Amino acid sequence: MKISSVLLPAAVAGALLMTGCTGGGGGTGKDASGEACVPAGEASKSIAVKGGVGSDLEITSKTPVSADEMERSVLENGEGDVVKSGQTIAVAMSMFNGSDGASLQQFPESAVPFVEEQLMPWAYEGIRCATPGEQVALVAPYADVFGELKAEESGIEGLTEKDSIVVVMEFGEITEGEDATAGEPGTLEPDQLLKKAEGKEQQAPAGFPSVVLADDGAPTITVPEGAEPPSELSIATLIEGDGEEVQEGDRVYVNYRGVIWRTGEEFDSSWSRGEPIDFLAKEGPGGVIGGFARALVGQKVGSQIISVVPAEDGGYGAASLEQMGHQPDDTMIFVLDILGTVHADADSE
Repeated sequence: MKISSVLLPAAVAGALLMTGCTGGGGGTGKDASGEACVPAGEASKSIAVKGGVGSDLEITSKTPVSADEMERSVLENGEGDVVKSGQTIAVAMSMFNGSDGASLQQFPESAVPFVEEQLMPWAYEGIRCATPGEQVALVAPYADVFGELKAEESGIEGLTEKDSIVVVMEFGEITEGEDATAGEPGTLEPDQLLKKAEGKEQQAPAGFPSVVLADDGAPTITVPEGAEPPSELSIATLIEGDGEEVQEGDRVYVNYRGVIWRTGEEFDSSWSRGEPIDFLAKEGPGGVIGGFARALVGQKVGSQIISVVPAEDGGYGAASLEQMGHQPDDTMIFVLDILGTVHADADSE
């Protein structure tokens, strides 16, 4: 699910630790411009949680919870000034299905430029009144978070368009935007990207899943019947492009599809969302999981890569997989089309 072009792209960093706490904060303050924050409501006031935001957070209060419009309550007060437009703020986030409290996704702490045009509306509303150390709960209707995306296309088991979404955010350090983004690569416009992988087709090694491409390049991934997944991260090139080489720290644009080896079912896909995603090609804070980063660095634009990612070798780890609704030892398969890249030492556009 796209949150923004810069917000929390599945980074793997330790989330801030929080103990169990109960909602009920007012959420009636103002942002840096003087505009009132999203008000609290009965649903957001009811939220109680335990664990680490962005890693293993759980809802401990009663479900279902629902809201007809977005609500925002403060779980723990912060200290200091409210974030201002153009600054960057550290954000960790956990998302849940309000119908049963099931974890939808955990986003470890990542630096997020606070620029309204770069954020989804619900993310902007959650962040614009933030202070360092603050923890908040948003409860919003499905459409406020997922827009026009159909629930069956989200890849999230059990989610329906009648459900409300609970988002818990925890805020860290605020820095000036120009300092926080110094050295980051620039961006590319959609017309500067390839539509799909293009180049010389390559034969994947024996034992890899098979990949069949639609006319638009979207891959269908089939797991070998009866085969056991590899115990180590396994990467192969399916199409070798002839564009620029992706370097560590580059901003890279990809279309990807991910399926679970055990079931063959899709769990995430930019193809299904109708647009590519961009992120920094590095592991750790501000980057992506190793199974993504190691599959892309050293490859050329135009290439298509398959990455078979065990939980503990380039993956999310057992605890995060369980929070995402998978088995703790599930192996993920990603097929990635590299559509464009901007080098880390290039001037921003």
